[in-house]
Amino acid sequence: MRALNILLVVIVILGQLKAQTVDGEIFDKAPELEDYNFVCGTQAIGANYKFTKESFIVEQAKHIQGMGSNILKISMGKNYAKSYGMKPASGIKTTLDLIKKKEDYQKVMDMDFKYIFAWVHTFTEAKWQDGLTSEEKLMLYREMYELTEYVLKTYSGSGKTFLFGNWEGDWLLHGLGKRDNIPSDEKVQGMIDWFNIRQIAVDDAKRNTPHEEVEVWHYIELNLVTKGLEGKKCIVNSVLPHTNPDLVSYSSYEIIKKKPTYLELKKAVGEAMDYIESKLAEKDGVPFKRRVYIGEYGYQTNANQDDAKQLFLTKRMMRVSLDLNLPFALHWEMYNNEYTNAGVSKGMSMISEEGKKKPVYYLHQNFYSEMNEFLKTYKNEHKVYPEYEVFKKKGIEVLGKL
Repeated sequence: MRALNILLVVIVILGQLKAQTVDGEIFDKAPELEDYNFVCGTQAIGANYKFTKESFIVEQAKHIQGMGSNILKISMGKNYAKSYGMKPASGIKTTLDLIKKKEDYQKVMDMDFKYIFAWVHTFTEAKWQDGLTSEEKLMLYREMYELTEYVLKTYSGSGKTFLFGNWEGDWLLHGLGKRDNIPSDEKVQGMIDWFNIRQIAVDDAKRNTPHEEVEVWHYIELNLVTKGLEGKKCIVNSVLPHTNPDLVSYSSYEIIKKKPTYLELKKAVGEAMDYIESKLAEKDGVPFKRRVYIGEYGYQTNANQDDAKQLFLTKRMMRVSLDLNLPFALHWEMYNNEYTNAGVSKGMSMISEEGKKKPVYYLHQNFYSEMNEFLKTYKNEHKVYPEYEVFKKKGIEVLGKL
């Protein structure tokens, strides 16, 4: 009998271990979320590891959903195969072709996310860097128009909001990491034309396409605001005043790593956001308190920092974003895809290469859970969701306890 009992215990343990390895078991169960903007989110852009049979993009999206977020950020560009470990498909000439030919894009867009951000970089041969010909302008316009038209038709009635934009634009303008470069007038004008064409295409598609309960917005992402504050040539000074995007995203690494106290961080981020806004013309219809947000922030764990320090800094940045009334603050990211020259992980992920859910994962999960219950209770009592100021106050209170 004793031997039989031992055998049964072994069988049970082996069964549990096996259950932990099947695809569905590594994902937390997605909660039913209130229809609200939780502000704080993360991204699923690229990866170097995964743990299921799903693609990199689907696996990360499932983790983000299981964590309790209704915000997803992905990339749509010519590097999709390398970025997401996908097999290249033939005949992809536009972003819409990518969505239609690579079903995993459609799969994550169909998932229960309220806000879907995407880096959208052209599949055409148009190159704005040396100026755009009339033919190139038309190609860029059609690509963005058709993409916008497609999501408006496909997701009409869904309540989803799509936000299409670019990766860190100042690196596109200056060259990667070349902060001190002075962009040529030709390149600046090409970028102005590129952004304006994309905005016009989105606006035209929205006006011409019957739709309801679905939105598409166009954003410009920049990353050298401190250079702008010095009065130098960069997107915020030389490009933004000649465009009028729906929103502006700030990839904020130049600021967030240098501020040792909460008040210093809040002051620095606030000044940057105010400066960006000062370059924007007024615009009606954009449904957010502010038109500027944090498109990227994050902290390494290989640079004299551990998981606890990463948690502390992340929580602080989430609070700053709420405090400054920013519509979004997107943490970099679910899976790490950055390594040192020696091959050491920079550890910026929510889930490590070993499959470990890190403290920053649970920080977001607990924040979503607490805020979701607050929203549910508030709506039951008041029959409507709270105004942002009420949500913000509660969010800061919750972060203080996590």
